[in-house]
Amino acid sequence: MVLAALPQLVSAQDKLFNISLGGGLEVLSYTPEIGKPKPGGGVLFEWQFQHFLVQNFGYGVGLGLSYFTANYYINETIEKPITDETDAGVPYTLRTIFNDFNEKQRTFQLEVPIGLYARFNAGDNSFFVIGAGPRLAFPLVSKYEYSRGSVETRAYFGGDIDADLGNLPQHGLYKQDANGDNDIDINRLQLSLYVDMMWTFALNKSAAFHVGAYLAYGLNDMVSNHDATMGISKKSILNATLTEKVVPICAGLKVGITLPLEKGSKRSIFDGF
Repeated sequence: MVLAALPQLVSAQDKLFNISLGGGLEVLSYTPEIGKPKPGGGVLFEWQFQHFLVQNFGYGVGLGLSYFTANYYINETIEKPITDETDAGVPYTLRTIFNDFNEKQRTFQLEVPIGLYARFNAGDNSFFVIGAGPRLAFPLVSKYEYSRGSVETRAYFGGDIDADLGNLPQHGLYKQDANGDNDIDINRLQLSLYVDMMWTFALNKSAAFHVGAYLAYGLNDMVSNHDATMGISKKSILNATLTEKVVPICAGLKVGITLPLEKGSKRSIFDGF
């Protein structure tokens, strides 16, 4: 019985190649002690190979390049008592003043989604495809910049001294205005759960047009450490002690073309799509 079904199974195989361009919303999910994360946007260019081993089920492997941004906003003052031995010889309060401050984060990465796929007829010469699986991402460049506002560190001495000191960079007291790119300490391997959907419409016997949507939810921490004192160490909020796990989440729409590489020998062009 198995041998009798084997020719039908083999003839049902399809090999497809998808080229897609997409974009959407990017969110870095974390809960800082102060301030507020804000979403950004992202773009995606993806190549994908799909192999349907039977008419309605198969697998897919892709290679993509994505660029996404996110933001962090704060307009507050942090006060930290310094009671250990100090340069001044007396205790003081370290004030970190964030004035209409916005940090913008940008990442460019290589992505490899791997998933199991199912497809269903959706009318004449069209079908609906849905798949899910792990997605590996390898950040190539990850930067942040202070895109608006300023951050300033000052030292306040109470009691009889009653002095508020600033602009002493040699003692870690300075004002930092909007600046250029700086590196984020990033994990070089990102793992996420990826969901992919496509509606495909045949254009002719050799190509089809597809529209779809995608969603990815990060499973590990995006950054490699959280040990910096923001405003003093000149590090991203993502690497600061103010945050814990940073989870990237993205959702978007995509369009592209589907090219059939191989059809089952007993099936007509786009039969079963």
